[in-house]
Amino acid sequence: MPEPHDQEPAGPERPGVEAGADGAGTVPAGGRRRPAPKSPGGATRRRTRIGSRALIETDGPAPTDPLADVRLTVGTIGGTHGVAGELKLRLLTDQPDHLPSISRVFLGNSDEPTRLESVRFHGDLALIKLEGVDTPEQGKALGGLLVRIAGEDARPLADDEYFLFQLIGLAAIDEHGAEVGVVTDLIETGAHDVLIITPPGGDRSSQILVPNHPEFVVRIAPEQGVVDVRLPRYE
Repeated sequence: MPEPHDQEPAGPERPGVEAGADGAGTVPAGGRRRPAPKSPGGATRRRTRIGSRALIETDGPAPTDPLADVRLTVGTIGGTHGVAGELKLRLLTDQPDHLPSISRVFLGNSDEPTRLESVRFHGDLALIKLEGVDTPEQGKALGGLLVRIAGEDARPLADDEYFLFQLIGLAAIDEHGAEVGVVTDLIETGAHDVLIITPPGGDRSSQILVPNHPEFVVRIAPEQGVVDVRLPRYE
């Protein structure tokens, strides 16, 4: 368990890993977004964007990083619950129902795993019990820390799914083989997410929006560092 001096600020510093970058957040390839699972309390979990920074401006893993080396943020410790050391977890994952199957987490920037003893849901929060945290006083010392899981412990992806971090930083190549820019951010919608592509030397005013739909996103290849796109044409 990290000592109090290892504590990070109250807000996540690396939203690019949330998700999602989810913490364990996932993005379907060129298809309709699957609805985020609901907790037993019925609340749908959504990833939270911190500030106005683009995801590529945050400190997250590269698209080619192996899952064994990746830590995915699933929440932030928000306080204590009860007298037995349970902690309130503000969720930053769209797969909260997978958390009860996790046996280890990483707190803050620590590379040492902490045993996750239990998970239950309460409204929009998860209540978690960590090994070695048995009193409210011990729990308060961890307030504000990010809670991460190993990428290899995340829910297995379907063939057409990718983690958010695997998209950010990919070179976008059009149907003529020309590089049109780099994927720098993503807009979540109720159906198809939208890739934000920034042209070489461009800024936000020149960004290109490409719906994550088979008509426009032809192929996603994180291992090659590219995404093949067909740019929308607007009349």
